[in-house]
Amino acid sequence: MEKRFLALAVGAAVLASVTPSAAGGLPDSPPEPQWTGFYAGGQLGGAWSDANWAYKNSNWFNTLGPEVVIRNFAIEGGGFVGGGQTGFNFQSGAWVFGVEGSVAATDLDGSIRSPFFPEADSYRADVGWLASVTGRIGYAWSRWLAYGKGGWAGAEIELDLFDQVTPVRAKSGTWADGYTLGGGAEYALLNGFSLGVDYAYTDLDTDRLTVRCPTCPSGVGGGVPVVAGDIEFQSVTARINYRFGN
Repeated sequence: MEKRFLALAVGAAVLASVTPSAAGGLPDSPPEPQWTGFYAGGQLGGAWSDANWAYKNSNWFNTLGPEVVIRNFAIEGGGFVGGGQTGFNFQSGAWVFGVEGSVAATDLDGSIRSPFFPEADSYRADVGWLASVTGRIGYAWSRWLAYGKGGWAGAEIELDLFDQVTPVRAKSGTWADGYTLGGGAEYALLNGFSLGVDYAYTDLDTDRLTVRCPTCPSGVGGGVPVVAGDIEFQSVTARINYRFGN
């Protein structure tokens, strides 16, 4: 028993004498990141949409003779989204306030058969370039930053209506404005880089779009379509940022 106690005592003394010198040789743990400053980066992910359209007039695609047979239709779609973002953060304690601008390209599109003329007519809606400017508020702990965001959004929208029998095609694009809300999280790596994931809900409106149709007949049962649209879509993207000055 005495030998065991002596061995434990010697071992404890050796450990106590070695640990400070060994600890002194270990590198310090990396400091917690400071989020204040400008940043820029890229994003890539997926999106899905729900576009609700309403005819504002009687036209070739919604009448049968003098009778209007359809007013509303919806087109769902999906695709990828990819682009870049830049912004500025200001950190006060654990709270981080910022503003961010983003531009992305998408292949977000969807198509349906006409609700009333399914054998003849097809409808297609596309979302092209997407832009947003948002304010952000976040909370930082350790190397993480969680944030919420909201602000303006806009996108290039195109609607294509095609009667395969005649054939008559109406096709036009416009810029639609609206708002976006969302949030995400980032994890700070070394050397100023961070990785993150971002979610956004976007709601855009176009009050009156005259869809160009050079071959649409005139008179009863004819006419160029005029529509209004409410386009909602959601996106989830992976992001990488570089914080300047870190």
